[in-house]
Amino acid sequence: MKKLLLFLAVAGGGYYYYANHMQGGIAPVDSYQALLKKVEASPVTRAEVMLGANDLATTFCNDVEFQRTGGSSVSECQSKFSNFKEMCESRVFGDAPETYSQKDEVTATAKTYVSCVGIR
Repeated sequence: MKKLLLFLAVAGGGYYYYANHMQGGIAPVDSYQALLKKVEASPVTRAEVMLGANDLATTFCNDVEFQRTGGSSVSECQSKFSNFKEMCESRVFGDAPETYSQKDEVTATAKTYVSCVGIR
């Protein structure tokens, strides 16, 4: 009987770990591209969308050619981004849902955020 209980405890613990930490093989969100990949398979949190949107804004800001064609520079963009980041996070994500399950919701929110911080 003790062996059965031990087996059930180990099996239950293994299932709990897998269900809560493995995320079905989906990598954690550390970039905008990872965010888009994850939302195709499962819901994403507001914090993950914020992280992805910040990554997208940073990528645009650091793209010399993108900034040049838009009439700006990397340093100007970074300065503007730094000045508006906190305010835009509050505006865009303050009343945002806790989770997003549709890719178009995520991309629309990221686009709004990128625009808010002054990247066009």
